[in-house]
Order: sequence, then C-alpha cells, then structure tokens
Amino acid sequence: MRVGILANSLPAAISICNEVERIPGLDVYVVLCRNSGESALKGLVKHIYRFLFQPFRIRSLKLILSGPVVFLNPKLDSAQAVTRIKRLNLDLGLHRTDHIYRQATIDAFGMGILNPHIGILPRYRGRSVVEWALIEDGPVGITVFFVDTGIDTGKSIVWSEKVDISHCRTVDAAKRYLFDLDAVVFRRAIARLKSENFECKLNDGSGRRYYVVSKLFKQLADAKLRSG
Repeated sequence: MRVGILANSLPAAISICNEVERIPGLDVYVVLCRNSGESALKGLVKHIYRFLFQPFRIRSLKLILSGPVVFLNPKLDSAQAVTRIKRLNLDLGLHRTDHIYRQATIDAFGMGILNPHIGILPRYRGRSVVEWALIEDGPVGITVFFVDTGIDTGKSIVWSEKVDISHCRTVDAAKRYLFDLDAVVFRRAIARLKSENFECKLNDGSGRRYYVVSKLFKQLADAKLRSG
C-alpha cells in the first residue's frame, strides 16, 4: 500500500510518518502543501524556516534525502496539483492540512483520504464537538473516516473509539491531547483497513452538525471536565 501524508509542514508530518512506517508493507510519502490562501513564495519560505529552526531537523533531512518528500508548489486542488498527486500512484491519503478537499483531489488517491476527527461520528460533527460532548454528557473520542467534500459527512468510518480525557484540566488541553493522537489513530486505522474481511461502518448522518461555542458555553464545558 502506498500512503501519502498531506501536510502543511514537514515537522507536522514526521510523527505520523514515524508511526505508520511501523506497519509492514507500506510505502510512505509526505506531500507538502501550502496553507490555504498562501502564495507559492511564502509557502516555500515557511518550509525553509521550519526545516532550519524547528525540531526534527535530522529526521526531516533524512526524509528529504531518501526521496519520499514531495513539494507541491501548485495550489492544492488545482489541476496541476491533482496531476502531480496522481503520478505518485498513492492508494491512501492522510489529512494533516488546513484544507477541505475538492472531489478531484480525493479521487487522486485510490482509496481516498482519511481524516482523524476529534468527535464520535455520526453523533458529533462540525466544530467544538469536544465542548458539546462534555456539555451534553456525551462520548468524547476520535473517529477516522474517509472524507468527502462536506463537513464530517464522509460515509465510511474506519476506526472510532472513546478517549479518556479526565486527566486534562481544560477543554483546550483536552483538544490538544486528542489532536496529538493523530499518528497513533492513523496507524490503527490503516492496520484495520489492511486486515482480512474488514468492512467500514456507516456514517449515516444521524447526528447533528455543531458550531463554535460561545465563551459562556466553553466555561461550562471546562467546569464539566473538572468536575469529572
């Protein structure tokens, strides 16, 4: 299986790369994209800065020299970028960018693009789902699913699990903890995809789409988290 990590920076992709490379039979690539609305020159300058001054420089250099790093200069979702991705003949994409993908980009991967959503689908989709789950005494966790062009509406769920966040003192800390699990949950999801007779679960759209909470509701979620 050929896997491409779609990321806005090399340091952001390294932990995922280190984790998924543990799975036998994977060829892993890093596809570096510029941020949404960013010029090609600004994107290049940011990549150079991150390489020179952020951690993992040695690991970054090894990845660049060994060949699995692809710098995607055209804007993601452009015809040129889609053509470049198709030439890599990738089976699976792993989402680590700030983009919502267009169908042409999704279709450039044989199986599609996986996204780790910090909410339990189909019940919690959209924004601030950790806060809303706490307020409603609902489950907090992560769902890895194949994206479509909507907001958490992709039909195929590969992996979903509740996560204990009781050790976190604030919602912001809990969300950072959940986001930092992306490498681990990607590895688990890919392993499940590769397992014999695996079938995806259906994201049937039965839940609600949630929106950003107000300051008052965020304080309520913080209080609910601290109270256990």
